[in-house]
Amino acid sequence: MKTILFAAAVLGGLPAAAMAESSHIMFDHSTMAGAKHEEEAAVSGTGTVNSVDADAKTVNVTHEPIAAIGWPAMTMDFAVAEGVDLATLEAGASVSFTLTRGADGIYIIETEQAR
Repeated sequence: MKTILFAAAVLGGLPAAAMAESSHIMFDHSTMAGAKHEEEAAVSGTGTVNSVDADAKTVNVTHEPIAAIGWPAMTMDFAVAEGVDLATLEAGASVSFTLTRGADGIYIIETEQAR
């Protein structure tokens, strides 16, 4: 009887363990602590450019924590606003940037400046 209960307990925990292991892959950064869907002020961040995709108007940045929106340090792709000159960015550059959130809840880089 104890063996059956132990097996049931182990098997019952598998779905939760599997979900916890895959949660980072499916994580929606727009729902992190501090993120709001109503109109909000721009927030500042700093980081290092890993790559620039001028055709897609995106940059991949490893950024420091952004306390204003509850984000830890991480590496991620950001869409870039029309006013940002991607020709001034290159891999390895240290940058300061300003993020705003669009109506879709996704943050984009509105301004950037080499540090």
